[in-house]
Amino acid sequence: MSIEALSYYLGLGFFHGLNPAMGWLFAVALALQHNSLRWIGRAVIALGVGHFLSVFCLCAVFILLGRTLPQLWVKGLCVSALFGFGGYWLFRARHPRWVGMNVGLAELVGWSFLMASAHGAGLMLVAGSSLCGKSFLPLPVQWDSLKLFFYPSVIHSIGYFFTVSILATLVFRADLLGLLYRKWINFDILWAISLFLAGIGTILA
Repeated sequence: MSIEALSYYLGLGFFHGLNPAMGWLFAVALALQHNSLRWIGRAVIALGVGHFLSVFCLCAVFILLGRTLPQLWVKGLCVSALFGFGGYWLFRARHPRWVGMNVGLAELVGWSFLMASAHGAGLMLVAGSSLCGKSFLPLPVQWDSLKLFFYPSVIHSIGYFFTVSILATLVFRADLLGLLYRKWINFDILWAISLFLAGIGTILA
């Protein structure tokens, strides 16, 4: 894997981890609810597993599509999905709501999986196969083709894991939650823009 590809997947993980809707706000809420820093560690592990499963499963779906559809069609589906998710999050952009949360770790894995899927997180990873100079899903469905996205999914999830861990711990220990609600950055708009840029980059790649 090239330095450019490594930087893309890891940086994408950092970016996904910054989005409060992708989990760190949930981790802080659970830690506050149980009044224990340990819950951040537990929550972040569950969030990381769910996020990894989401991005890898979506990549696997596109690999399967690549076996049955022409390469151009698969690329078009990816771009259309990126623009579709981008438009949705652009017009849906709003201040996140924090409420009491009482879920088990298995449920948190499922929640993270659904949120990453709903935000089109895996689509950005698929776009990276073109943006990083690789042909779009060129391999048959076997371990070599799954490996094409397994390693990027792992690297991406590591970046996500560390970002969520650091943010959740910082917000919890420094009691910054109230400040963040008064001085909030609308991340949905930034997320929508990044989806549009990924779609444009995939077209041009």
